[in-house]
Amino acid sequence: MILKLHDYLTRLKLPAKAVGTVVAILMLIMALPKQATAQTKQRVVQLSGFVAVGDSLYGVAGVSVYVPGTSRGTQSNEFGFFSVPVVAGDSVLFSALGYKRQYLIIPKTYSSDSYSIIMQMQEDPTELPTVDVFPWPTERDFKEAVAKVKLPDEGRAMAMRNLDPERLEELFKTTPMDGGANFRFWQQQQLQQQQNRVMYPTISPFAIPALLNAIFKGNGK
Repeated sequence: MILKLHDYLTRLKLPAKAVGTVVAILMLIMALPKQATAQTKQRVVQLSGFVAVGDSLYGVAGVSVYVPGTSRGTQSNEFGFFSVPVVAGDSVLFSALGYKRQYLIIPKTYSSDSYSIIMQMQEDPTELPTVDVFPWPTERDFKEAVAKVKLPDEGRAMAMRNLDPERLEELFKTTPMDGGANFRFWQQQQLQQQQNRVMYPTISPFAIPALLNAIFKGNGK
């Protein structure tokens, strides 16, 4: 067909450049249906599975499961399960913060409509450098700024009044005790009562003869 078209265009006495352009365009148009047919032959596979931490059965949530460079992708749910349509021959990437990237290649010759896996993610903690948030460039500038701060007279007078020894003593006397102070006071009272129970009146040994003499004489006093 291409040769017949070329002979026909030549008989029309068209320039050789124009004939070559027309033939090239026709060949390109004829090749397009073949490419479209080849694309329709790609098998769609439903990739499903479970994303776990290492050899455990703990699911990993929020893992990105996608084919780089395409719009095919999803994320694992709160239990670690996922399902996404892919094409046979795709290279699927599993990525999550704190874990190493994992790849899965769907074989081009895979003939089934579904593909199930258990993807084991390996932890990869990333230590970020420490960032000190400081509004001054250096510590020296900070000290100078603090030294230059001038408190208002009202605040200074209030601070001096609160630190007055007489006022502090008055507050100590009038401030009610808290739970801890009440408990200590109660312990002191209990201890004092126990001491009072075990105390007995004492008699001087020099007064014993006089006491006996008074008893024998009947002097109850």
